[in-house]
Amino acid sequence: MSNWYLLMARPRQEARASDHLENQGFKVFYPRLLSYKLKSGKQEKVLAPLFPRYLFVHLDEYKDQWSTIRSTRGAIDLVRFSEYPAEVPETIVQSLQAFADESGIVDQTLSNPFIYAPGDRVEITQTSFKGLHAIIKEQDDKQRVILLISLLGKQQELKLPLAAVVRL
Repeated sequence: MSNWYLLMARPRQEARASDHLENQGFKVFYPRLLSYKLKSGKQEKVLAPLFPRYLFVHLDEYKDQWSTIRSTRGAIDLVRFSEYPAEVPETIVQSLQAFADESGIVDQTLSNPFIYAPGDRVEITQTSFKGLHAIIKEQDDKQRVILLISLLGKQQELKLPLAAVVRL
């Protein structure tokens, strides 16, 4: 009987453990998140583990040699509760795989906090307008957004830095 199990990797060596386990013939799911961070006023893509230090390994109780996992580069061991390895329900892994591409990367483009489309609803988190809800009119240069807010019964335009708004 085969199940998914949780494997703990050494710090920042998840990719190494995944590669070495796959080379040994194990089926591995290593979910990573492609996100965007604002550094020095510029938007950068960042690829990071979805669950730092953890991988999912599909093992058969009777066929696979579990003892090789402990000596795999980058891996520590299977996560255990008392003496039994932690099984991960198939439905959980399948739902994670549904959001990922074939290489295990979950693209956060649709919910990227730094790219807005006209009509997106946001909340202002800085300035004297903090707490007000607004609608994106346009994002002019990847650094600022032009918002439409209702003030005194009229729609007013307001230009703010990206860091001053969050998507609702």
